[in-house]
This record gives sequence, C-alpha cells and structure tokens, in this order.
Amino acid sequence: MSWPIPSPSTLAQRIAAAMLTQQFTASDGSTVRLDPNAPQTLEQVLSTVWALALSEVYGHIRDALLEMMVTTATENGLLPEHAEMWSTPRRPAAAAIGNVLVTASDTVTLPINTAFVSDGAVQWLVTKSTTLAPDSASAVPVKASVTGTAGNLAGGVALTLVSPVSSVKSAVTDHEGIAGGAEVEAVEAWRARIITAIRAPIGGGTASDYTRWAQDAGAAYVNVIPGWMGAGTVGVIIAMPGAVIPSPSQVHQIQAEIDLKRPIRGNVTVAAASVAPQNLIIALNPDTTQARQQITAELKAYFPSKSIGGKIHAAEIAAVISTINGTANDLIEPRADIQLAPTEIAVLGAIQWQGAS
Repeated sequence: MSWPIPSPSTLAQRIAAAMLTQQFTASDGSTVRLDPNAPQTLEQVLSTVWALALSEVYGHIRDALLEMMVTTATENGLLPEHAEMWSTPRRPAAAAIGNVLVTASDTVTLPINTAFVSDGAVQWLVTKSTTLAPDSASAVPVKASVTGTAGNLAGGVALTLVSPVSSVKSAVTDHEGIAGGAEVEAVEAWRARIITAIRAPIGGGTASDYTRWAQDAGAAYVNVIPGWMGAGTVGVIIAMPGAVIPSPSQVHQIQAEIDLKRPIRGNVTVAAASVAPQNLIIALNPDTTQARQQITAELKAYFPSKSIGGKIHAAEIAAVISTINGTANDLIEPRADIQLAPTEIAVLGAIQWQGAS
C-alpha cells in the first residue's frame, strides 16, 4: 500500500485551514480568529515552520520504511542487517596471490615480507620464507600489499626486488600469474545475492544452491551443468568479475568452499569458463569517434550479461547500438542468434566499422 507524502506547501495549507477554524475569546470579551493567510503575521510564520518540521517527519518515516525492504535498503542503513539475517555477508576486498619464479646463482633465503615490484605502484610480499636453490627457478608464494584488482598480474611478467639481493638473477610471475585481487563487492551485486537467498533458499543441492555457493566464494558468472561427468555428477562453470577467467588457484579455492557446503554425496567439479570473443560489423550514421566509443562501452557490458552458456540475440545487439543518441546505426554481422557452449562466456571481440553507404 502506497503512502503519499505531502509537499511542505500542502502541509502549510492544511495547517492554515485548521487555524481558520479556530476562534478564541479575548480578555475583553471579543472574539479572536486566527488568520494564517494574512502576510507578516505570527500565524503565517507558525504554519510555515510547522509544515517544514512535519515534512522532515514524513521524510524520516519514508526513509525508515524504505530501509525495511531489501530492494531499497542502503549499505549505510539496514542492508547489512538484511544480509546477516539471510546469511549473505558482503564479499570484502581481496588481495591478489600467486607465485614468483626466482632464479639465484647461490643458495639464498627470501624471508617473509620480502618485497617485489613491477612498475612501483604495487608491491608483492613473500608470504612464506623460501630457500632458493642455485641456478634453478624456485616458486616463491607472494601476496599483493594492497587489496583490489591493482594487485593482479599476468603470467610471465618480470619483477625486481625492492631491496636487491646480489645472488638473485631474475624474478618472473609463473604461468598462472598473480590473481584473485578484487574490490569490495558492489552494493547492487550484494543486494542481488541477498534477494536470491530469499527467493531460492538452500534446497539440498539444487542448481540454484551451487550457483549461490560459487558466487558467495567470489565467482561472478556461474553455469551449473547436471551430469557433467556422468550420472550423479555436477559441473560448476565459473568466471570472475569482468568476465575474467579464473586462475587455477581461484578454481581450487571455490571448489574447496563448495565442498564444505555441498551434500555429502554430491560429486561436483568446479571448472573455469572459456572466453568466446564476439566480432561484429557495424555501420554508423554518422560515423564519429564518440559514437564508436559509446557503442563499444555498451557492448562490453552487454556480452558478459548473457552469462556462461547463454544465448546472444542479434536483435538485442541491434537494440544496444541503436540507443546511441544522434546516430542511425545498422548491425551488419552477426545476423543470426548465437548459442554459446555451456562452458563459454561471451566478451566483445573486434568491431569492424563501416560508414553509411
């Protein structure tokens, strides 16, 4: 049931109307009537002040009621209380972890908190004291000094020690890279998980259960495949925020967290999704740099939104590019819908631009 909130002017009119109905007998026996509509009178001032005060009360009641609903609660209000009630805590920011392959000419030990750098913006600190064998690459576990995506690093990137060690000849990230760094969970993503927890409570190993468990562990996109490796098995295909393919260590972490929650007889395998770049041919009218940038941004968001194993509709792509103001655009390719494989997640590939013919 809705509750209309009157404006301050409406409240002032109501108060004025109530005052007009009042009359008093003065000490000299005369009848006194209040006239809040008369300019520069105490009654006019009082009606305005009371209206403003009541407007604040209405606003406070409105805000309190909005906080009671998960769909409208705020992160600084009651959303954390809703999350606690439905056992859906907000995912905190995480620091990236991985291994650095270090080669030394002599036996040397790198103590905990030994720092590596790439461009100087972030440091990666050794998490376990590691003794390096001479003339061989030793894996040294490291963790980013800051949380967030800034600590992620691709495989094969050369690093240097902040405090040089004479016998260390080289340091490079291993093939998995340094991964797992993430920002604190976005409010709307958190809200969506809370709503999912309400709408689809744990059901003893349903598809929605595995989706929720994987997302709680950090995955952003999930596709649950029954019978993944035969009868009685389940495949959980995952991708990380930004449609990033998870590293083996991230897959292992999510597998471990699901194993703690799955049914005892549940035979589940977590696997990384594969990226399916989508190449397009688009005709622009007019063909401007700004239009290209806007369309590119829209499509970068569109393709991952179809999730893993989804279906890409050509009509939806055409609708996306037609929303750019001031342009009359046409999708040349693809013309047909595209069904992704159960393990694929779509991302924007190359765009071939054409001017209007």
